[in-house]
Amino acid sequence: MKRLFKLQITKEFSKFAVVGVINTVIHMVFLFIFTAFFSIWYMLSSFFAFLIAVSNSFIMNTVWTFKKDIKHKTATRYGKFFIVSIIAAVSNLFFLYVFTEFAGLWYMLSQLIAIVLTLMINFVGNKLWTYNTYE
Repeated sequence: MKRLFKLQITKEFSKFAVVGVINTVIHMVFLFIFTAFFSIWYMLSSFFAFLIAVSNSFIMNTVWTFKKDIKHKTATRYGKFFIVSIIAAVSNLFFLYVFTEFAGLWYMLSQLIAIVLTLMINFVGNKLWTYNTYE
């Protein structure tokens, strides 16, 4: 039973990470499109791109990663998912800053470490709160 549970967690985490990679690409593409083609300030473009990526991430994680009915508790789940995503984004910036400024790491290495830590925060937050797989 314990082994089956570990297998399920590993499978969900792997899918969650794949969705994260896909949505990072989506974010970057829309950031570029909004900034380069529509002349929107890059900070605002990034915000709009974040909203698109988070919405896509919510759909993919709901349907594929956690296998939940997209029509069930959609507004509540999306709200929770969005909150977890914001916490993860702020955490990412925090780790990036701390590892770069205080630990003296190269900012690219700091970002990689921050991504790994944030991925775990994001996954656990969504698994236990957004999708509450134990309900």
